Amino acid sequence: MIVFNASYETVNKLFEHDFKTIILNRDEEKQAVYYHSPLKVYVERFLFIHKYLQQVWHNYDYVLTTDVRDVIFQTDPVLWLRENLGDKKLVAGGESIRYRDEAWNRENLFQAYGAQIYDMFKDNEVYNVGTLGGTAEAIKDLTLNIFSSSVNRPYAVVDQAVFNILIQSPPYKDSVKFARHSDGWACQAGVNVAPDKIEGFRPFLLDKEPVFENGIVKTVEGKIFPLVHQYNRVPEWNAHFLTKFGA
Repeated sequence: MIVFNASYETVNKLFEHDFKTIILNRDEEKQAVYYHSPLKVYVERFLFIHKYLQQVWHNYDYVLTTDVRDVIFQTDPVLWLRENLGDKKLVAGGESIRYRDEAWNRENLFQAYGAQIYDMFKDNEVYNVGTLGGTAEAIKDLTLNIFSSSVNRPYAVVDQAVFNILIQSPPYKDSVKFARHSDGWACQAGVNVAPDKIEGFRPFLLDKEPVFENGIVKTVEGKIFPLVHQYNRVPEWNAHFLTKFGA
């Protein structure tokens, strides 16, 4: 866990649960961890992930990097990678919707790259950077490219747009497994389930919607998603997982 800003209580909880914790700066007097930067954490995280992997990537076959606040694990994602990655180096989890059909991603891509690049990619499916997995070396290299391609852009939160341009263009394109919901990699609930949005998105979805049975998020074919992202946007799921994990 890379810690940018947190209380000592949070850090101590991480230690108690055996997290390897990378702390960027300590404030002993205020009993807190502070790291001040002009960059958004969404972007800068990829630099520190890369710097850490530079030291240790050769110790691992696979690496998974996810958002922290809104991702839960239902099964071991490394087992999915071993069974499904094949000759690919990376897996990207699709949101089952095209850029042109979803306002946040549409605006994000346009602000990051401008009208001409947007027009080139508007018909492409959106892939979520918050549920990323692959071989250790490939993740090490991709995280540096995400970071270096994100800085000095006119819009601060550009990591997802940059990620999509990178993986859907050479040379990355041929090394990525583009996983839709039916592949059972990662459920992206914000578009595909959230009750305040699903009715509007449903006509544009590119794959079948996930299901929730007996406290488990699955594909309609019954595959259990290793990763569930944005569960907190679905009140029923949020209540269940908060109870289950004692939050």
